[in-house]
Amino acid sequence: MADTVNLELFLKVIKAVAKQNGHLIPPHLTPIAEGRALPESGGIQADLNHAGQILSDTQCACLFANVANLNFKDGRIQNRELLRDAEDALRIDSRDARDVLEAVETRFTTQQSFRRDNDWILFCAGLIAMAKADGVLVDKEQQYIQRFIPELKHLEAGQKMAAEKSPNDLGEALAKFTGRQRRCLATHVTAIMFIDGEWKGSEQEFLEIAERRMKMVQFDKERIMKGIFTLFNVSVFG
Repeated sequence: MADTVNLELFLKVIKAVAKQNGHLIPPHLTPIAEGRALPESGGIQADLNHAGQILSDTQCACLFANVANLNFKDGRIQNRELLRDAEDALRIDSRDARDVLEAVETRFTTQQSFRRDNDWILFCAGLIAMAKADGVLVDKEQQYIQRFIPELKHLEAGQKMAAEKSPNDLGEALAKFTGRQRRCLATHVTAIMFIDGEWKGSEQEFLEIAERRMKMVQFDKERIMKGIFTLFNVSVFG
């Protein structure tokens, strides 16, 4: 019973923040939100305070990450006060909050990080290679890639590149990215690894190849992994 109450409170906050910022419920949350008639929030602050009182630490962390995710629009934070309130109410350590926020924010820098056609194609190839690392491109992964790749020509060229290059060759090509591009790609391939709810060894292997080739520093890797995992870790609600 407690798990149901906690999940419904989580979704009530998510619904209210999404509505406030003009977002739909994110695809990774729709499977657990479907079929639930959630009451309207009586106030986001009050619901956050309630959540901080009854949710576990891992549930609070997941809620904070998803509130942060819904607080970006056109690559910009919409309400910094909401993030501060959520951090306080949900008992989030300030260092953890920064790590999660940075990882979530980096996913929304694609338009600023990739401008040339060749960079978009290579970025797309990296996402597709991760999605297919386990041999299966599931709907969630396909939808995720299409969401962040605005041009069909880049998607098609990226698919072709991913099919033609080995993981090592692709990793070597990714090494040409700038530091900003590398961090952006790393957040997205990590998201794809977690989005289907399963973390397979083949996906981890591709991620390690890409990070090694791109010379990602350990500090960046750990923050990205922590932030993106927390965002998609909805299994904490049972």
